[in-house]
Amino acid sequence: MRLFVILFALLVVGAVPSLAQENQEWRKVDPQNLLLIETLHGDVAIELNARFAPNHAQRMRGLAKAQFYDGLSFYRVIEGFVAQGGREEGDLPDWPVLINENDRPTEGLNFVPTGSPDLYAPIAGHEGGFAAAHNPDTGRAWLMHCVGAMAMARDEAPDTGDTDFYIVIGPSTRYLDRNLTIFGRVIDGMEFIQKLNRGDRAVGNGVIEDEAMRDPIVSMRVAADLPAESRPVYEVMRDDSKAFEDFKTSKRVRNAAFFYRHPPEVIEACNVQAPARRVVP
Repeated sequence: MRLFVILFALLVVGAVPSLAQENQEWRKVDPQNLLLIETLHGDVAIELNARFAPNHAQRMRGLAKAQFYDGLSFYRVIEGFVAQGGREEGDLPDWPVLINENDRPTEGLNFVPTGSPDLYAPIAGHEGGFAAAHNPDTGRAWLMHCVGAMAMARDEAPDTGDTDFYIVIGPSTRYLDRNLTIFGRVIDGMEFIQKLNRGDRAVGNGVIEDEAMRDPIVSMRVAADLPAESRPVYEVMRDDSKAFEDFKTSKRVRNAAFFYRHPPEVIEACNVQAPARRVVP
């Protein structure tokens, strides 16, 4: 009898999501936009964002294909700030500098507002799984410096980025928004980035002086450059889906019995970026 009840429940319309519903709520990450970093702690997956930073995404594809980063390291790691790697570490070939892609027109984007106020932008929300913001008065949109954001470092002049990247590891970096180009975000393996050895910000601005203490970049590859049978496959929850709306609601409305004093029903875009999952064949 009990087994019959379970089977009947599974047959009820809406009791479990159908394959069509699943496909509507999740999207596959394009292998051309899936950057894979191998570290000694574990593998890290990053989704590149060609909608906001096409030239920077293409630069990272080219650098990965050239195996530029293999054997380099995260040479500058500052607690609560960023983990950085690139050509500043040694005598490496120069790549042309890039023009900043710090913001773009909102036209053509599928921007989904959080509905909560933001300290750094008129309107905050999500686009393509990334935390993003936009200004309706200027018609410009940009990506946010959330934990896990991957961006291009530069010198003092704006258009001087080339190969030095950084990954945000602390929550208090939003003041960098629109000053440096974000071109990706970590969708898996952020815990391995957080394990990297730190430098001392007061000494050499966080550069780890003892090279033996720097965590190596074993390899960096784009999934599309790997044989199809060995590529990892990732999906990201669509930020215009009901599943993502429910996810945001669960973070905004804290009405469990534990909360005898209810927190304000607000959310921050950085804290509710679209979940990602690795798909096992």
